[in-house]
Amino acid sequence: MRFVFFTDIHLLENKDSIIGFEKCLDRMLAFDPQLLINGGDLGVTTEAVTTYYGMIKELPVPVYQVNGNHEICNGSLIPEEAGQFSYSFDDHGIHFVIFDTVRYFEPTDEHPHNWYFVADQQNLEWLAADLAGIPKQMPVILASHCALSTSAPFRFGQKIGMEFPVNEVTDADKVLDLLKSFENVATLHGHDHENCRHSVEGIQILTTAAVAGGWWRNGLESPNVSGEPQGFRVIDIDSGQIRSRYVALQESQPQLASWYVQAEAGRYFINVFDASPGTQVYIDDIGKLQPLNPFSDSAKQLSPHFYELSAKKIEQIASKEVLSLTIVFEDGQTNRFEIDCPSFG
Repeated sequence: MRFVFFTDIHLLENKDSIIGFEKCLDRMLAFDPQLLINGGDLGVTTEAVTTYYGMIKELPVPVYQVNGNHEICNGSLIPEEAGQFSYSFDDHGIHFVIFDTVRYFEPTDEHPHNWYFVADQQNLEWLAADLAGIPKQMPVILASHCALSTSAPFRFGQKIGMEFPVNEVTDADKVLDLLKSFENVATLHGHDHENCRHSVEGIQILTTAAVAGGWWRNGLESPNVSGEPQGFRVIDIDSGQIRSRYVALQESQPQLASWYVQAEAGRYFINVFDASPGTQVYIDDIGKLQPLNPFSDSAKQLSPHFYELSAKKIEQIASKEVLSLTIVFEDGQTNRFEIDCPSFG
């Protein structure tokens, strides 16, 4: 079974969002999915919501919606009703859960945002009852807007453990505890406008970069915050095994990796757009690269899917114009390709 997860569309913001989302819909359907799941954040206006539903109404496959924080901004999520929209369904022998974590917050000087994220007792009890009758070998997919496990607040200098968090979910660990007994589980998220893929006790955490990328600031050339091209995630489930890959919105864009350079700091990285901690990256004649530790100070303002080249490695390749790379994902998928070198300062 194949489906597509896409998120953070942000229609009618900045430049070419309509053209971009039309391209996104065409590109997603080209993968012949059985269904689509939208991870939330349609846009910040009522008009964006109307436009979105007009664009998807004739699609040949069902589209399931997750509430994002901007659904409070655009009026499609009434503040008093936030938290009432968790539901589940079965399709092709897979149990899908849409889990509602966004809540309204009356903004203050200390908390200027009008949302926060929580897995409250009502929804935890609902989820426990929902999962109680599911066979442990049945694949489970849970989608919620904000990630249930994330290093983003640490990496981007945000307060961790807020009472009303805006970039993590209070009591997310209780949701994961309910999922741990199942053999094949993945959770799907957006919100952060970056890919961040890892596992928690066998549960795949698949935070996915935004269709809008950098909020359409440069139209179809608006990279996400960690340099990933705008795109979506294709998920295949076969014999109970869950596999996924990130797909760039435009076929002409790099699909696997690019350079990420901090020239002023003299730091050079291979940015493997959808790497996890188990992904291995090699440069011919140089050797294996190590990913950043997302909870180290050296990863501040950076991504866990960056692989840094040491000063010694930079010295070894300084005269090269092209590098030959091998990327081995944890599922065994291996990709060999060449990448042009930047100017090393």
